[in-house]
Amino acid sequence: MNAGTRTRTRGPLQPPELAAAAVFGALTAVLSVVAGLIPIGVAQVLVALPIAFLAITGRVRTVIAATTAAGVVALIAGGPFAVAAVVLLAAIGTLVGFAQRRWGRSAVFVIFACSVPMGLTVAAAVVGLLVVFEQTRVLLLEALVNTMRGMLAAFEAAGADTELSRIVNETIDFLVTYWWLWIGSAVVLGVVGTALLAFGMFASVAQRSTWPRQQAGWPQRTTEREPGPLPVKLNSVSYRYPGTTVDALSNVDLTITEGEFVAVVGANGSGKSTLARILAGLDPTSGFVDRPGPVGLGSPGGTVLVFQHPEAQVLGRTVGEDLRWGTSSDIDIDIDSLLARVGLEGMGNRATEDLSGGQQQRLALAAALARTPKLLIADEITAMVDSDSRTALVGLLAEIAAGGTTVVLITHLDDETAHADRVVHLDRGHTVAPPAPEQRREAIMAAPPVQWLAVLELREVTHTYSARTPWAHTALHNVSLTVGRGEGVLVVGANGSGKTTLAWTIAGLLRPTSGTCTVHDTPSARVRGEVGLVFQQARLQLQRPTVAREISEVAGLHRTDHQYVAAVLKRVGLSAGLAVRPIDQLSGGEMRRVAIAAQLSRAPRVLVLDEPLAGLDAAGRRELISILVHLRTVEHVTIVVISHDLHGMEEVCSRTVVLEGGTVVDDGTKAAA
Repeated sequence: MNAGTRTRTRGPLQPPELAAAAVFGALTAVLSVVAGLIPIGVAQVLVALPIAFLAITGRVRTVIAATTAAGVVALIAGGPFAVAAVVLLAAIGTLVGFAQRRWGRSAVFVIFACSVPMGLTVAAAVVGLLVVFEQTRVLLLEALVNTMRGMLAAFEAAGADTELSRIVNETIDFLVTYWWLWIGSAVVLGVVGTALLAFGMFASVAQRSTWPRQQAGWPQRTTEREPGPLPVKLNSVSYRYPGTTVDALSNVDLTITEGEFVAVVGANGSGKSTLARILAGLDPTSGFVDRPGPVGLGSPGGTVLVFQHPEAQVLGRTVGEDLRWGTSSDIDIDIDSLLARVGLEGMGNRATEDLSGGQQQRLALAAALARTPKLLIADEITAMVDSDSRTALVGLLAEIAAGGTTVVLITHLDDETAHADRVVHLDRGHTVAPPAPEQRREAIMAAPPVQWLAVLELREVTHTYSARTPWAHTALHNVSLTVGRGEGVLVVGANGSGKTTLAWTIAGLLRPTSGTCTVHDTPSARVRGEVGLVFQQARLQLQRPTVAREISEVAGLHRTDHQYVAAVLKRVGLSAGLAVRPIDQLSGGEMRRVAIAAQLSRAPRVLVLDEPLAGLDAAGRRELISILVHLRTVEHVTIVVISHDLHGMEEVCSRTVVLEGGTVVDDGTKAAA
């Protein structure tokens, strides 16, 4: 397929479209309910904006899906009239979005011309309903007349002359006689005014958002032809993200055939994830991708892509529901067998929100296998699991490849390529020869703090998710722990042992169900700025559109200071040029280091890192470990590392705390002594 030609997407909604329809439909429903409680007319305009964002990039059927979902919620919350309001505002939003996409800011005349007949149609419908439902019309007019006469009586009591009484009575007669005229006119003006106001608000917001400039770029899912993703051949393929000046991939030639296990290795930012998306159907900027049939993304017998951030792929309320999500009802899925295959045996009824990051990753892989794919692309799927699970997952991928499914493993770890039939090395978007083995660096043992002073203290901390409900799950049991100033503590344990819950409790994001967690004798939930937390899924933490704004705003700066941002990025081994990059165009490892940089900009006294080495290549790991060693030994920052990856952590942490089933089985004090 030539990258220069883009065909119009047809067929059923694709996974990104379904996700967008669900999110924007839910937002529309929430806004419609909230707007119904606010006695301000402009609040209703906000309901149209989410649909406008969908319409500016999506297909009509995506808009219809979102409107239908919002209408169902509106029916439950407010009845038939609420549904009618949602449908009308969604239609206005659709008009605004499509007009903005086609004509930009000059679309105001098109919107005015289209909203007038829309208003006349709605007015005719309203007047027609009032004609049919006479009692409703009588009650409406009587309420209006009584209100006006009550106000007139108040003015007369205050001494108003008879001329005012005459004018009001004539007005009442007009409104009652020509009710259809003023009601219809009010509806038309309301629709036209709402459309123009919505366009003004949307145009202003769209200028500050990257969504209207994004293109999904995923292939169509079609039932007209059977998926044929293999063999796939890339000829001089390049890809450049919008708004950038450098290719993420450049002149890549690659052929992948059926039954292969191919490992793609490279440093963070080398183009590995971009290559994965090209193989999954993303159109290249230049070059050709040749395959015998549709890529079949998400379809049985097609292509599945498992991302390095599993939370983006877990959609079901329970593990079993998630495995069935998006599959045809006539497909029989052996849930128990799939879960046992990925190490989640017996968790079919477990709530997905209670899963650890590693367990979510295994669930995402199980959901991919449920579609019996011909091509499975695993993008850094071992980044969030412990070493034993990592070995098991790589072995499982080898078994899948041996069974006839082609597997492409994206990784930055050379030791994960042992089972691969072929290894492709990437460097700055180019395929390169395998690098020479690196010399092992001698460990720099972290020095203990000069003076021990208790900074962080947990006393009998227990945390239960969904407490006092049938879905209650206790993640921590009576955890007691004391950490001193400048101390480095490594918290280890298997996936699901409570490590992430402990990290969030220390940072104050979770309040203990019982017990206390204090920082300098103040409950951690009340501390501001003294505890920095870097999430296991770094993307959830990055809320601003660009790297520069993320770091500047987290640091509390009133404006973006590029010189300051460049200095902060240098501390985590990133170039100053990365400051202008949109967050969504970073690799997983780059996102993690940006998140760490943002937290360091606040100069925290306690720094909690949840799986900090996940997704980092060898050079990135060395750089980060060096930074943490400096923070602890020179600046005496208390560091708590939640990790299953122990390699290099002995340089940062002099004490190891072991969690098992939410309980501390070894607090490391004897070993530290």
